Amino acid sequence: MFKIVDRYILKTFLPLFAMSFSVCWFIVIMQFLWRYVDELVGKGLGVFVMAKIIFYAALSFIPMSLPLGILLASLMTFGNLGERLELLSLKASGIPLYRIMRPLFLLITAMAVVLFQFQNDWMIQAQVRMWTLILSAKYAAPEMEITEGVFYTGIPGYSLYARHRDSSGKLQQLMVYDMSRGYLNPRIIRADSGRLVMDKSKTFLVLKLYNGESYENLRAQSYNTSSEPVPYMLPRFEYSETFIAHDANINYQDEKQLGGLYVSKNLSQLRYSMDSTARLIDSARAVITAGVDRDLLSAHYQTFAYNTSDSATFVEQRRELAELSQRLQDTKGTENSGDSLLTLPSASDSLRILQIASSNLERAKNQASILKDEDDNTFYYFRTFSQEWHRKFTASVACLIFFLIGAPLGAIVRRGGIGMPVIVSIFFFVIYYMIESFGDNMLRSGSISVWLGMWLSNLVLLPVGLFLSYKANQDSSTLNAEAYIIFFRKLVGYRGVRKVEYQEVSMEEVDYAGELRAICTPIERVKSLLASPLFSQPAWRIWNNGERQHELADLREEVNMLVERLHHSPDRLLVSRLNDLPILPKHFSPLLPKQSKHGRIAGLILPYSLPVTLYFSRLRKHLRGDLETTRTVLLALEEQLRLIIQQQAQPDDGQDRADNIKNKANKA
Repeated sequence: MFKIVDRYILKTFLPLFAMSFSVCWFIVIMQFLWRYVDELVGKGLGVFVMAKIIFYAALSFIPMSLPLGILLASLMTFGNLGERLELLSLKASGIPLYRIMRPLFLLITAMAVVLFQFQNDWMIQAQVRMWTLILSAKYAAPEMEITEGVFYTGIPGYSLYARHRDSSGKLQQLMVYDMSRGYLNPRIIRADSGRLVMDKSKTFLVLKLYNGESYENLRAQSYNTSSEPVPYMLPRFEYSETFIAHDANINYQDEKQLGGLYVSKNLSQLRYSMDSTARLIDSARAVITAGVDRDLLSAHYQTFAYNTSDSATFVEQRRELAELSQRLQDTKGTENSGDSLLTLPSASDSLRILQIASSNLERAKNQASILKDEDDNTFYYFRTFSQEWHRKFTASVACLIFFLIGAPLGAIVRRGGIGMPVIVSIFFFVIYYMIESFGDNMLRSGSISVWLGMWLSNLVLLPVGLFLSYKANQDSSTLNAEAYIIFFRKLVGYRGVRKVEYQEVSMEEVDYAGELRAICTPIERVKSLLASPLFSQPAWRIWNNGERQHELADLREEVNMLVERLHHSPDRLLVSRLNDLPILPKHFSPLLPKQSKHGRIAGLILPYSLPVTLYFSRLRKHLRGDLETTRTVLLALEEQLRLIIQQQAQPDDGQDRADNIKNKANKA
């Protein structure tokens, strides 16, 4: 039974899901219309027919838009909860994130089950009716708007070309290729102008031509070429009308014509088709292999092939062919490469044998090409049935995976609204679509199996969803943007600034004389480091000076200890100058080996050392600036310590006068 928190989460999620799913659904439908707009517009389709096509297309594209809608809605839901601090309040009350996600996970699971049932039953009928209407519209009359300068082939058997078209629809400098009687006997018409109009019954096209000529052969042609001249007729005319039979009315196709395609099959029917096609492929390949084998033996021995099951002669011939192939392999690349097999008394005999062999190979090649095309065609149906069988599961699983990505990512980002969730949703959906397209191309080429190609996108994104869910539930800082900002700042050499606060009351006293002596050591160490090969020699020689990194660590320790002792001073100027000391690193870089021999070896690996050397050069420039600043600040601190010591050594004049007045008063 759902609790108050579960009802609140569902109440927050459902309106956002309805909005996001509607938007995604609309975008996918518009993509379909843009793709088929040329085949639907101008076909004489009524409003009711267009509405039916759009309705069936909308039902067909629900599996594509539903995962994206779930991803966007889950991101917005948990982003809004995090932005309003409601997610923090729920966690503070002892409710973990996976418990907050549970009602939505159950809801998405129910949606995935309904989507599977929808794909296996209702969507099949919608796809069959949609493609039936689209195929019927392809045979309808096109809109007679011929583009200027482009051959128009929308009329079967005719090709029209017009150089110019005026505002009234009249075609100028028209050329017509009439191939209704076959491509070997065309009729070519040229006219100064013309019109193409449709009769009221929408069963005929009337081609009206003005001031032209018509070329036509008087004798039918054939594929056999002949040197005899062919008589032709070239009449000229001022006006001509040609009636072309073309039914512009919509003739609806029978839905049973799509019965053999994958769009009309459910899960059990696809499994039956896959098994039948697999048996057909196996039996056809076995028969083809045996037939090709017998044909090769017959061509080699110039005799009829023997039965492969009970003929010893067949086995003997196979053995002889194997020895011949081995002989050719042994002599390949030598002077006798194959030529010794053709040692005959006359050149004509050798030429005749080569011609026979070439003819047999060409015939075998053509036969193998035909058989390969038949096998590829049969395997295409098997692969298509297998793809559609897996697709009925992948879309449902994608809904759960996108929820596992969107919900924890929204809890991590804590950004509501539309901007950030839309960007993240598009990013993951593009990745999903790219991986899915890559898997389809790989399985079509035969590089991977069908199941792997169809499930590749889900297999790649599932670990991402599980990782995000685990990290968000553990409140890990791995996905915290601030942690990555700090990391990249350290990578480029930025370590922040030192913050030393002035203490109004301090229980410790500062030994200024001892600190004056102690500050000389870090000053000398800074000078030594700046003059060392690590900071003075060329950048490519940094690999040889990894052992000098300990000096940088010692300097860091001495400066930190100095700051720790001096920040108890009551002198505000001294404490404020401590903030000017840069925060030094513990070592030059973790990429630089501490031993020189290891550094020299790493420096020789050019694909690795070249970009790292450039990084070292940039880092050393930044560190040199920090060391210069450290030396300047230490020298200023040294002067400040000397000044404080001098002030402590001088007597206070005001106090002396007060003591004298007090002594005189006592004597009186």
